[in-house]
Amino acid sequence: MNHPRELRHQAAGHTGTLTDRDGLLVFKPALDRELAFYQAVQKRMYSEGNDDGNREGDVPLYSWMPTFLGTLNEGEQGTEGGKYIVLENLLHGFSEPNVMDVKLGKVLYDNEASVEKRERLAQVSKTTTSGSLGFRICGMKLKRNKMVEQVDPAHVEPDEDDYVFLNKHFGRSRTEDNIEDSFRLFFANSKLSPERVKTLKRTFLHRLQLLYNTLLEEEVRMVSCSLLFIYEGEPKRWDALNDRDSLLRDEFIDSGDEDSDSENESTGGKTGLSSLSLIDFAHSKLVPGEGYDEGLVDAIENLMTLFHNICIRI
Repeated sequence: MNHPRELRHQAAGHTGTLTDRDGLLVFKPALDRELAFYQAVQKRMYSEGNDDGNREGDVPLYSWMPTFLGTLNEGEQGTEGGKYIVLENLLHGFSEPNVMDVKLGKVLYDNEASVEKRERLAQVSKTTTSGSLGFRICGMKLKRNKMVEQVDPAHVEPDEDDYVFLNKHFGRSRTEDNIEDSFRLFFANSKLSPERVKTLKRTFLHRLQLLYNTLLEEEVRMVSCSLLFIYEGEPKRWDALNDRDSLLRDEFIDSGDEDSDSENESTGGKTGLSSLSLIDFAHSKLVPGEGYDEGLVDAIENLMTLFHNICIRI
């Protein structure tokens, strides 16, 4: 914890994000609006109770977000340069994570953006799948596979351990005609069996359906937030977990159950084989009384359609 290092396997360019020596936590430079959003969601979580009984059967919003653990000021735990938001590291426990960042929404700026920024981001939306589908791939960090060889070399940046990074230009060049192939590329892992890949796609479809239901009940505005897709590419962890995955991430704070601790040790930790999370809330806020975020819901609906298609067209 005393020597934070740069977070590895980021799928999009978030400079300044750090992790601790054990990779349990993420230290993200604190932006006022993002910190306020985490605090507001946490306050509501505690006031409603962890079972979120006001919406029986729905998954609460905080279950889709990284666990918020507070803040650190400059100099604490070896950090430098201002205040940091402390979050759980969503990558912790994965042996060979494959990661994709998908930005949500057709409108990519909030009311506080300058005229120049509004015009620039409106053009990005107009010329990419942000405008046509309500979502855009911002980046991928994945093990090299055969489909990567078909990608424009200008969009691919080699990394260590046979990983590759598909940059923002890859995502901005996607269209309605080839976006499904881009998601197939993400899942085209050469070390996983076709049956395991099929299971992954179906699991993410189920998660998107649950998230859709969550967002229909949330009075929130999340401008330019992202969905983070993560899956395990190491077959040994699949073997250890007997191919069992959970739809939602386990609670980050340990419940203290000794039996579950023993099982976690034998299967390589609490982390499942994949996860889906909402991230990046610099332009997000709760808006009681204003209804759900239509742009966000439309984006998830289009992603559900896409995953349905790639599930049936294996």
